[in-house]
Amino acid sequence: MNRRRAEPGPAAIAAAALLAIAAGGAQAQQGEGAGGVSRGWALQPRVSLMQTWTDNLRLDDRNKDAALITTLAPGISLLSNAGAVRGSLDYSLYGIAYLKSDAPSQLQNSLAANLRAEVIGDTLFVDARANIGQQSGSAFGLQSTPTLGSRGAVSNLVNANQHETRTLAVSPLLRGFLGPVASYELRGDATRTAVRGATLGDSHGTGGSLRVSQRDPGVAGWWLLASTQRHKSAGGRSGNRNDFAKAGLNYRPDVDWLFTASVGQERNDYLGGGSQDGVTGGMSVQWTPSPRTSLGADWQHHDYGDSHALSVQHRTARSVWHLSDTRNITLGNIGAAGGVRSNYDQFYQLFASLEPDPVQRDLLVRAYLQSQGLSPDASVAGGFLSAGPSQVHSQMLGVTLQGVRSSLSLQAIRTVTSRLGENLNQGDLANTSRVEQRSYSLTASHQLTPLWGLSLTAARQQSAGDLASQAMTLTSWTANCNARLAPRLNAQLGARHSRFEGTAPYTENAVYASLTQQF
Repeated sequence: MNRRRAEPGPAAIAAAALLAIAAGGAQAQQGEGAGGVSRGWALQPRVSLMQTWTDNLRLDDRNKDAALITTLAPGISLLSNAGAVRGSLDYSLYGIAYLKSDAPSQLQNSLAANLRAEVIGDTLFVDARANIGQQSGSAFGLQSTPTLGSRGAVSNLVNANQHETRTLAVSPLLRGFLGPVASYELRGDATRTAVRGATLGDSHGTGGSLRVSQRDPGVAGWWLLASTQRHKSAGGRSGNRNDFAKAGLNYRPDVDWLFTASVGQERNDYLGGGSQDGVTGGMSVQWTPSPRTSLGADWQHHDYGDSHALSVQHRTARSVWHLSDTRNITLGNIGAAGGVRSNYDQFYQLFASLEPDPVQRDLLVRAYLQSQGLSPDASVAGGFLSAGPSQVHSQMLGVTLQGVRSSLSLQAIRTVTSRLGENLNQGDLANTSRVEQRSYSLTASHQLTPLWGLSLTAARQQSAGDLASQAMTLTSWTANCNARLAPRLNAQLGARHSRFEGTAPYTENAVYASLTQQF
């Protein structure tokens, strides 16, 4: 049993003290920003109590275990949007107890933190981010629908395929000028991932890069980039490395257009059998005809397989449309890749015209989601624990429509993960050459009054491998009613129906109620 402790790390550009604003103002404020949002730092403690009844706690139709689940969740949000340290941190500790069942109590952590510290003015920075959440061990194993609360989702059912995954990344950045000719950015990075209760998925990585760019390039400019990366999975083989050096040219004939071309040399061991050397290079184009519309295309050649990224995004005053197609290499765990992935991401783009400042917009989005009874994390595509190099091809369509009192959000995501080489992977990719995952969700919300709101969500997740036995489908329907009972007291009532088809099919029904008090 893995008992290593992941400390809640520091934070960075968007974040979490929102309820401070939604519920009546943040503490320790300095100054006043757009829309009455404080500029400075804010600390917002809270505590939530949730009671859930489920007719299938263990997700087993052959031995259904109806139970009451009590979840107590103290939490804290911290925001800093001024001074040398800027960023955000949102942390909750879920204490989960089961009544009328012999299932043992458990603790779960949830953390989203991001930080940028300016150590030396406009010269030396340290970026850091930390995340703790739940991840499926296998894409084909037992899946369950989390219970949605006003501050996020909690996986409070008994599911041995669910693991708490903790990630910490720290990246110092040094930048400056080489006389009047060029500027430079020297960056290092270190990452650490730990999975509670398993060794699969544990990894660490180190690396660094140096970029030298022409200073004040005008229409055309040159740049040089060198990078080295190392990645090692726990219990794995010798790990993986990638080194490259390339030179490139940027061409901007107009403020709306940017063209880039590059060529260089690369060394990696992603295919096994030692290191391979080869030529790398590619082209990209970015077109931004207006602040509301952008189109981008990127293609890069590698000896282990070409990568690409296509993206189209358009927003109006009350809608966001996003389409993307990406293919790249990942080392280790597989998660939702690229593009807009959640309610938070969609509305963060939608509110860009209302609040251009990213930190202030974060507060605005979280306040709106809470008022609509929508979880910020909802609709994120699933992933699975893995080790070794793999190629991920992800396609995503996202549409959000917002009315005066209602909103509609649609997302469809398809991800195909394929292994590189032979006998290099652990987890699902050790038993199948590819894992295809599909995720669909449709959420409608309506604000009945300024204090009451309703939301309905229909979602489906599918996974498939090479064999007929490597397949699963999870379908769920969720309804929520949320209310603000007092300036700092929120309540939520909800019901859920889930149906799982796979090696151990089941159906599950649940009702739940929660109270969240902010201080």
